Amino acid sequence: MRKYFSYMLFCMLLIGCKSSEDGFSKRNPSPNWVKTTPVHPDYYIGVYSVQKIGVDYREKAKQGALENLASEISVKISGESVLKTLETGGAFNQEYQQKIKIQSTEDIEGYELVGAWESDTQYWVYYRLSKSKYAQIKKERMDKALTIGKDFFRRSKENHDKNNYHDAFILGIKSLESVSKYLDQPLKTSIDGKEVCFATEVMSYTQEMVSEIVITPSRSKYSVVLGEHLNEDDIYFVVKNNDGVLLSQIPLRCQYKAVFFKNYKIQSNELGRAGLSIGKIKQSKQEQFIIANLDFEELTANQTKDKIVLKLLNYIPTKTGTIKLNVTPPKVYIESHEKQFGMIKDPILTPTAKQVLTSRGLQVVSSKKEADLIMVIQSNTKILGSNRGTFQVELTGAIEVKKVANGEIVFSEIIQPTKGLQLNRVKASLDAYSKAETYVKRRLIPKLTNQYFAF
Repeated sequence: MRKYFSYMLFCMLLIGCKSSEDGFSKRNPSPNWVKTTPVHPDYYIGVYSVQKIGVDYREKAKQGALENLASEISVKISGESVLKTLETGGAFNQEYQQKIKIQSTEDIEGYELVGAWESDTQYWVYYRLSKSKYAQIKKERMDKALTIGKDFFRRSKENHDKNNYHDAFILGIKSLESVSKYLDQPLKTSIDGKEVCFATEVMSYTQEMVSEIVITPSRSKYSVVLGEHLNEDDIYFVVKNNDGVLLSQIPLRCQYKAVFFKNYKIQSNELGRAGLSIGKIKQSKQEQFIIANLDFEELTANQTKDKIVLKLLNYIPTKTGTIKLNVTPPKVYIESHEKQFGMIKDPILTPTAKQVLTSRGLQVVSSKKEADLIMVIQSNTKILGSNRGTFQVELTGAIEVKKVANGEIVFSEIIQPTKGLQLNRVKASLDAYSKAETYVKRRLIPKLTNQYFAF
């Protein structure tokens, strides 16, 4: 009997719940726009639904509806727009279209709420935007942007006329950025009494400015000895326009091409000079190049973050200045002071040093007058003692390399103390020299060339 009553109670509750749901549906039936999103020739329409979770579900529904509404606004790139004029790739145009759609969602206004509906679990919202109203708002915004852009453009041309190319570039970029949302449009306007497509006009003007910049190297060819230093007094570029006017604050990107590539960023000073400090020439490649061109990336830094504008600027070709380095190995003169028990002897270390230097691309000469470097080899042996007819000898020494031009010491290392053991002192000395020869060949000379020349 108890089980029977429990079952009856469960059935009654189930029927009550169903009746309640049916009652809700009857009291609040879903409108047609919930079932099928409307289509209207005069309106952009956005319908969206969310689960009734959290306190902000209404705001989420609104945002989703506006995004759907904005997705209906097509971006058609005009044949007279700067994007078509520059014949940019399809991928670029798609990127622009995507950018405009995102911006449309963020900037959209003039929309109206048509209706909202909710069930126990879901919330629906319906927004629409008049196409004519949208077109009007867009035109007003575009006209405002064009006014701002034209002011930047006017100021840019004023600075250009004063040969202030740095500010002229920046203001030109800002004029383009002002209308970046409307680059798909012709943007026809009047400038100096002539009807032009504004963005195309700005790009042509900017390209013309770039073409006027001349980057002249300090010298087209430069002979340098491996291991020498090149600083701003040796390597520099002069920036000027076609009329020979020196230009300041023009950023350059330099690429040093040797075995490896290294990039530098420099800027012209008030004398139009942009110096480059490379430091020590360590790469032995005979022909090396330093190439400089206008650095748009640096010029636009902190001026615009608009990726579309930056990509457009990348289409502008720039002139380059080139310096060719003819690198020659240093000429080395070896000064030998090899001794045996304090007396000068036939050299052993010197021929070995000469052989290794030659194998590593250096030229050993027989005269100090011809040399760029002087290598001084000093060595001596002494008897440490004898035991039962066996002599022990020790060799000590050092190698020093200095520049002929200024006496600067560029390398200085001791020869590791080496012992020789033989039945007489001369043979023991030769044994020590033989071991020292191996040390000089495998350690000291490679250390010199690796440290000084980066072989």
